[in-house]
Amino acid sequence: MSLFSARTTNLAQLVVGAAERSPRAPFGTDATSAPLAQVLEKARELSRQMGSAGLRKGSVVAFVGVTSENYLILWMAAQLMGLRTALINPHYPQELLRDMLNDLRPEAVAYFDEAFAVPTDKDWGLLDAREAWAGRVTLTPAESGAQASAMTGDPAEWGLACDGAEIACYMHTSGTSGQPKFCAQSHAYFLKLGRYIADSLGYTRFDLVYAPLPMFHINPLGYGLVAGLTAGAGVLGARRFSAAEFWPTVKRIGATALVLHGTPMKLLLKDTGPGDSAGHGVRAVFFASAEFLERFDIPVGATVYGSTEAGGLCHLWHVRPGDREMAPEGQTHYAGRARFDVEATVSEDGEILVRERSPQTLFSGYLRDGVVDRSVDENGWFHTGDRGRLDELGNLVFIERMSESIRVNGEYVPIDFVERRLEVDAGLSEFAIWSRPDPISGQRVVLWVTDPELDVARTTEVIRSLPKIMRPVEIVRVEKLPRDTGVNKVQRRRLMGESVLWRHAVSSD
Repeated sequence: MSLFSARTTNLAQLVVGAAERSPRAPFGTDATSAPLAQVLEKARELSRQMGSAGLRKGSVVAFVGVTSENYLILWMAAQLMGLRTALINPHYPQELLRDMLNDLRPEAVAYFDEAFAVPTDKDWGLLDAREAWAGRVTLTPAESGAQASAMTGDPAEWGLACDGAEIACYMHTSGTSGQPKFCAQSHAYFLKLGRYIADSLGYTRFDLVYAPLPMFHINPLGYGLVAGLTAGAGVLGARRFSAAEFWPTVKRIGATALVLHGTPMKLLLKDTGPGDSAGHGVRAVFFASAEFLERFDIPVGATVYGSTEAGGLCHLWHVRPGDREMAPEGQTHYAGRARFDVEATVSEDGEILVRERSPQTLFSGYLRDGVVDRSVDENGWFHTGDRGRLDELGNLVFIERMSESIRVNGEYVPIDFVERRLEVDAGLSEFAIWSRPDPISGQRVVLWVTDPELDVARTTEVIRSLPKIMRPVEIVRVEKLPRDTGVNKVQRRRLMGESVLWRHAVSSD
């Protein structure tokens, strides 16, 4: 199967084609990697083990873990089998993970590390993938539930028969109005996104793409892993992002292309300098400002707009050192031109709308009660919930989220979940969480209360029990919460304008 064959319709064919074209390209993490052809053979063996244990083409397997060599090789094996992977943030609390899994209804939940506990339940099996890189996985079947229909042939080849419209992945999104939602993404969605990124940044089989971000985000998976395989490039992920270790790692592994997002870019600008990056071989970086390119002597970057729903990415603008800001909102807000297979507009109330020009360019819809809801209007437009405008050239400028959302270090904070925890465990009643700007993390969570008899110690204890990105850094007491007169909903954006009666900082210790 040629890497660039017009007959490539699924991710399994892409993986096989990449290994044929670039057998020696490194694949794995910045700590552990191997030539792509060798990884492919081990992934085939894992596919056969999972097939023998009862998983079938189309089975849903949830991945709960950080990026690791075990995670990446199991992802490859899943493509070869034609499994549907659901990539889930392992840092979510157990009760939230369980709720999400109950909605997903997976055949199995894969775990990769002792550090992240996986909710056990009789309705799904457990896939122990802690030794996947060594070629071993173990499936403990569910105690109940219907068995998948029997299949014949080599499990390592089942995925080669997937149609482009079949769902390849479920990737969760914000959860700002309830728990995080699962976005269904097809094989064609990934193939189109990968080719667009590979073409836009000029990936080749001589590149090494470094994507040091969690694979449950579209950036590292789509722009890094899939786009890298599209070009036959080497691809390395990382267990965690570290500004202090970033440039030494980039130089050690010989990275030539980087996949980042806003928060790590800001951290690198804050904590590192030209002396740290001197001697690197990077020629392109995904999501960068002119300042970043100038500071670290990189020839070209990109500023973008997109989402898990909007094709993974629907707008892009190339940036070079010395470029002026193209919009008053700032260079990183300049989304630029729409992809050739996407069209966009801005509604009368300023909301960005996107629509695919060819099938399977945008996501397939939200997974609700086991059914994928297309989630577009009668004219095919997806309503992004983001505010934007078009400049004099017709290019898109992203302004802000229209919906009430909080994003810390690139991670969305599920408002409903946090508020339920504060209500139940801390006994709060008249309260709301919102955010304040932060130059590094983008936003930080703030708790607004009205109760003059608030138990600060109890509330602080509950706050500290939350995952770090969800923790309010400050408790602010106001006389009343601003509410909508029609439906009595708290108008969070007006909280900053309320008179403050007292403040209490919450330490992160």
